[in-house]
Amino acid sequence: MGFKIFQPVLLFASVWLFVILLFSFRFSYLLNQDINYAYIFYGISLFFFLIGYFGMFVFNKELSIGKIQLLTITEKLKKRIFKFFYLWAIVSIFEIIASGGVPIVWLFTGSSKDYMDFGIHSIHGLMNALELSLGVLGYYVYRVTKEKKFLFLTFTFFLWNLIIITRQVDVVLIVEVFFVYLLLSDNKLKLLRNILISSLLFVILFGIAGDARSGADNFTQLAQPTDNWPDWLPSGFLWVYIYITTPLNNLLFSFTFTVKHYQFLFPNTLSLLFPSFIRGLIYGPEGGDVSGNLVTDAFNVSSAFASPYQDMGYYGIMLFSVFAGAFTNVVWWCKGIKRIFFRAIIAQILILSIFFNHFFYLPVSFQFVWILIILGNYKNEELPIIKPN
Repeated sequence: MGFKIFQPVLLFASVWLFVILLFSFRFSYLLNQDINYAYIFYGISLFFFLIGYFGMFVFNKELSIGKIQLLTITEKLKKRIFKFFYLWAIVSIFEIIASGGVPIVWLFTGSSKDYMDFGIHSIHGLMNALELSLGVLGYYVYRVTKEKKFLFLTFTFFLWNLIIITRQVDVVLIVEVFFVYLLLSDNKLKLLRNILISSLLFVILFGIAGDARSGADNFTQLAQPTDNWPDWLPSGFLWVYIYITTPLNNLLFSFTFTVKHYQFLFPNTLSLLFPSFIRGLIYGPEGGDVSGNLVTDAFNVSSAFASPYQDMGYYGIMLFSVFAGAFTNVVWWCKGIKRIFFRAIIAQILILSIFFNHFFYLPVSFQFVWILIILGNYKNEELPIIKPN
């Protein structure tokens, strides 16, 4: 099987190890939790992730490692993609009408509404998943055919998320598109250069946008950088550092609270998987708590593991890690032309697990369903393109 079998494991392990490393520098007075809890958490989560991941090989008797069957682009597929785009556009128009406008207009007009008021309940999450699926498919078609209308399709979704102020969806789209770019890139040296340049530009622009929105001084007061912070760096570096490390800080803070009553239905972990009307029937009007205990309300993200801990303590983390490993195995090594897109989705879920639980977040997880629906029974009409991976 070789080294390739460890790819998703290394992705999960390295991302979390990187976060713990950044946390250990303690460049903010906010990062005051015991790092020993981080080491314990890392060991537990990785160990049980490995159990789930390698355990699934027992059931996967026809594993195909080493090749990805790339999707042959035909006029039939192009038309199918745009049919689903028109579906998304029509539903989005109805959402604008039902909501009485869009969040970016509300923001600049001083309306009492915000982005949480936009969309049709139980439909909006499905539309987010559809746009993400089409955005990744559109970028793939552009890379293969160089037809700019498909790149424009992906850019349309990116712009739309800015209009309705859903940065989380844009981040998901960027990560998944980047992963497709990574798989299709032949020149690894050029790829590394582009990654470094893009990352630097992202950090700088993130800081500029953040300063414009919240004010540089205001954010510095919230971030509470220590004297060791290299303040000669552009403000974006502090923004990114705080956003990456505070979810772990909140998770470690949650560990200081003992979970006394186990919730075997996992309301905090699973609630966001369901459309709102089903969620209310199963878990009640309050739904679940996805943030856990917070060090400060200014930074209210606590990683994918806060919810399982809220439900069943360390046992919840163990069970969730086993599931995460098993599900990653099934998705990463799936067969056929869907593999490249499924890998982009699961890679994004693993990377962003330092922020959110996208395994059970409907706008993200339903992408798997949309990809299957969009491709349908589509078969390559030419010889399949095989690319080593």
